[in-house]
Amino acid sequence: MIAEMVNLRMLGLKSDIKELIEHIRDLGILHIVEENNDYPPGAVKGPVIEKMRFLRAGLLGLLEDLNWKDWDNLDWESIEYLRKVVPIDDIASLEDIENSLVKFKKRLEEIKDEIKALEESAIVLKQVHHLAVYFHPFVTSERSKGNAVSLWLIESNRLNGLLQILKKKVRSVTPVGQRPFFNHKTLPQGENLSLVALSTNPDIEPTLIEVLKDLGGIPYKTFGIAMDGLAVESPHKTQMELKWLPKKLAEANEALEETRKEWGPRLAALYILMDERLESLALEKKLIKGGEYFTLNAWVPRSNLDEVISSLKERFKDRILITWRSPQPEEWDKVPVLLENPKWARPFEVFLKLLPLPGYKSVDPTALIAIFFPIFAGCMIGDIGYGIIFLLCGIWAKRRNGGNNGLLCDISQILINVSILSILWGFLYGEFFGDLGHRLLHLRPIWVERTQGVIPVMAFAVALGFTHVTLGLILGAYEGIKSNNKRHIYERVGTIFMILGIIAFVADRAKIIQIDLLWPALALLVFGLAFLVRGGGLTGLVETIGSIGNILSYIRIAAIGLSSAILAMVATKFVDVLGVSFFGIALALLIHLLNLIIAIVGSALHSARLHYVEFFGKFYEGKGNNYKPFRRRRETAWKRPY
Repeated sequence: MIAEMVNLRMLGLKSDIKELIEHIRDLGILHIVEENNDYPPGAVKGPVIEKMRFLRAGLLGLLEDLNWKDWDNLDWESIEYLRKVVPIDDIASLEDIENSLVKFKKRLEEIKDEIKALEESAIVLKQVHHLAVYFHPFVTSERSKGNAVSLWLIESNRLNGLLQILKKKVRSVTPVGQRPFFNHKTLPQGENLSLVALSTNPDIEPTLIEVLKDLGGIPYKTFGIAMDGLAVESPHKTQMELKWLPKKLAEANEALEETRKEWGPRLAALYILMDERLESLALEKKLIKGGEYFTLNAWVPRSNLDEVISSLKERFKDRILITWRSPQPEEWDKVPVLLENPKWARPFEVFLKLLPLPGYKSVDPTALIAIFFPIFAGCMIGDIGYGIIFLLCGIWAKRRNGGNNGLLCDISQILINVSILSILWGFLYGEFFGDLGHRLLHLRPIWVERTQGVIPVMAFAVALGFTHVTLGLILGAYEGIKSNNKRHIYERVGTIFMILGIIAFVADRAKIIQIDLLWPALALLVFGLAFLVRGGGLTGLVETIGSIGNILSYIRIAAIGLSSAILAMVATKFVDVLGVSFFGIALALLIHLLNLIIAIVGSALHSARLHYVEFFGKFYEGKGNNYKPFRRRRETAWKRPY
């Protein structure tokens, strides 16, 4: 059902505007209509508002830096307490908050910089330790002889030629009477790079460095730290560093995690307060049009009207004037839509969340979905054993959710409803994990065995489709009457007559019943054709043909159910063929598991399709506006900001 709405208008003193807005937010019922369009989004300005926007953005940035995402587990009592004790309406308080946030951000950056430095140090030390182990014997030996050692990155394909040039250069610069000396050791680094340790006389080292740089050699550095050979000489030292570094890194990460747990909820609570207050301030600016008074226009469900009026009168006495009225037909396209269905149908509102809401005063199909969807899905599954498994899964999921309302709770309840109908259809078909119930428990079908009585099941599916589609056409005609759309009325009524006429004609020709239906059938066809021509001409005929196709498409209920039943029987046949062995039982269970998945997914998708396409297409028009009450950010009402 769509809740009846009442338009509420309030006239009050400008001095009460802040208190009124906060009171309305606490009520969480009124859908406020912003009549003053002089303030487009973002145009409401002022020093306090600008500072709040700046701090709100900063708070969100800090939460991102903290990587805090636990919005669903906020302590709402703490937020209420914070709302009372933290003043955020004056510049001085906001500047104090800003200073605190700046200090916190600086501390957070210090922790993250420390973690980054430690992580880079760990990478560097691992590289250095590897080099130290490899080059240590060479460097130690060369430096003990008084030679100078340096590390260079050189392209591997140029390495031999470059070494030959260096040797010639060493000979050319070595003083007469001295023996030229040059030595090296190489370690490949990737596909076309080599790390080379070069050893030579200290007197000629500067000359070699210039030559190497001219030839494209690069002094080896690790993350900007030049290798001076000290670490290469001391592999034991780098090994000791690697032992204490993980502990230091773990301590820094622990400090960050403690900061996240302690300050994440506080910053999130402050963000929510800022966001709410900004929303209130923007609304204040839009409501006050000058003078000492303000006006407020809102929609409220009629069931909550007395509660709202008594609460406002008790709080503001005679300082506020309240009037209310029902919406006029020309306003229906602007009235917000709130779905109010009985508890048994409420979970099926999830199907309308995928579509625009129905218009105000139009038909809410939730209750019909709650009736037909489990029937369709249950008829497709049609197995007692499968139904019991789905029932247990639905109960487990609902208990795991802790009774909280939400998408998971709705889906769990839908699964429970489908499972119950599956069990009932299972008794009608006499199926318990296929024919296992017949084999072990001598289970007999109350109505018909699907694999043997295909025609009766298909006929029932078509009859079910006729009922569903005809109901949709009746609702379409009803919508046409309410909106005074004569074309819709004639088309829907004409289609119903045509379908009834065709069914009567077929029943007469096939002698299904011993009554002469030829003349009633022709009369229905003539009346139906007249209505269709009056409504839309050829378009009406297309509507009739489409509706007949829609009815025949319900055969999928029988076809999908039959395939599920056959697959369940195949699983049992494997035990017959392979015997009561591990392999036979395992294969049977695997096929049953596959069939379970196909059954629940297929039945859900096709049942939803029959509603969205065949049923909704006859009457549903998503013209409704969402009902968005002005309220606090509490529990499931809060969504993570993006």
